[in-house]
Amino acid sequence: MKKLAFFALSTIATVAMAVQPTSPAAISITGVSSQMATLSGITVSNTSNSNNDALQNVSSNSGKITIAGISDQKTIATGGSLSNTAVDKNDFANQNVSSNAGDVEVAKGGLSFQTTTLTGSNVTNSAKGAGGTADALQSLASNNGKVRITGASMQGVAAMGSTVKNEADGSNSLATQNLSSNFGAVTIAGLSTQATYLNNATVTNQAKGYNSHAAQNIASNDACNEPRDPCADGRCQRSTGW
Repeated sequence: MKKLAFFALSTIATVAMAVQPTSPAAISITGVSSQMATLSGITVSNTSNSNNDALQNVSSNSGKITIAGISDQKTIATGGSLSNTAVDKNDFANQNVSSNAGDVEVAKGGLSFQTTTLTGSNVTNSAKGAGGTADALQSLASNNGKVRITGASMQGVAAMGSTVKNEADGSNSLATQNLSSNFGAVTIAGLSTQATYLNNATVTNQAKGYNSHAAQNIASNDACNEPRDPCADGRCQRSTGW
C-alpha cells in the first residue's frame, strides 16, 4: 500500500455554478473561478515517506479540466520556502503552483490566467530515489499534460531574489521543471502567451544519479516526446486516478 500525502492550498471565490465536478477527477469551469494563495513569511511543506507519493497543488486545477469560462490562478509568496518532498522507495513528488495539470482544455471563448510571484522565496521539489525510483515534476504557472488551447491561456512567473529548484537525485531519477510553459501533448489553435521575469533569481533543475534525466522549460512549449519524458500520453502524474 502506497502512502500518499496530498496538500492543496488555495482561496477560491467562484460565481455560482462556475465550477462543476463532472466526475471524481473532472473540473468544468463555465463561469468564473478565482484561486489565490497569498503567502507571507511562508513555510508550506508536503512530505511523504516510506512507499511514497507526494502531490501538492497551490492555486491549481488538477485532473480532467475544461475551462470554457474564466479561470484566474494566482500565487503570491513573500519569504522563505514552499516545499514538496518524497524521499525513497518508489518516490514520486509532484508540485503545481498556479497551474493546470492533467487533461486540460481551454475551450474557445475560455480564458485561463496563471501567475506566480515570488519575492525572497525558496521553492523546492525533490524525490531522492535511493531505493531505485525517483520522479520529481514541478510546474509554476504552467499547463501540464494533455493540453488543448482554442481560447486564451496567459502564463507568467516573476521571481525576485528567489530560488526555484527541482531535483530527483537517485537511481532511476527523472526531474522535470516548467515555468510559464505548456508541457505534454500540446495543441494551440487560440492564444497562448508565456512570460518569465527573473531578477536576482536562481532557477535550478537537476537529476544527478544513475540513469538520470533532467528537462527544464521556461516560457516554452514542450511536446514531451523525449525518450524518458513522463507524460507523452498526457498523463503527467502517478496515482491520480484520472
